[in-house]
Amino acid sequence: MIVPSWVERALIAAAFVAATEGPFDIPLHNTPKTPTATGHARLVFAASPFGVAVTADGRASYDVQIDAQGLPEPSTLGAYTTYVAWAVTTDLRHWDRLGAITNGHNTVGHAELNKFLLVITAEASGSPSHAGPTVLHGTSPSGWLQSFLSHPLFRGIPP
Repeated sequence: MIVPSWVERALIAAAFVAATEGPFDIPLHNTPKTPTATGHARLVFAASPFGVAVTADGRASYDVQIDAQGLPEPSTLGAYTTYVAWAVTTDLRHWDRLGAITNGHNTVGHAELNKFLLVITAEASGSPSHAGPTVLHGTSPSGWLQSFLSHPLFRGIPP
């Protein structure tokens, strides 16, 4: 059987991506609520016997690793006890809680969206939904051509 060259190139590219630590880095931007905060995130394909993890309906599945520095104690922003990372649809309708973060390196959970916003908010401990101010935010690489910076969410204003 003769395999077309584009198929061979696609298989080689998939093998290369699967062999690297992570395919995507996301710079995280601070808000006026936390002017000293900085950070970045890395999307790493979740474990899979096939090299690239996807959901049953074909969406990519990533482990989200976040490095954050300069976050003040959450209580300095109000009645908050922790910082929480969220994978948010670009229309801001669905917020998937990834997990709590602190200053330093954090692996917070799985993001299973092809295009999403990565938002870190200050929250009361155990809060199942977002209510606190945004402190850091970034956009998955597939959303880089769409700008969300003018949205009040990213100026530290709670929804």
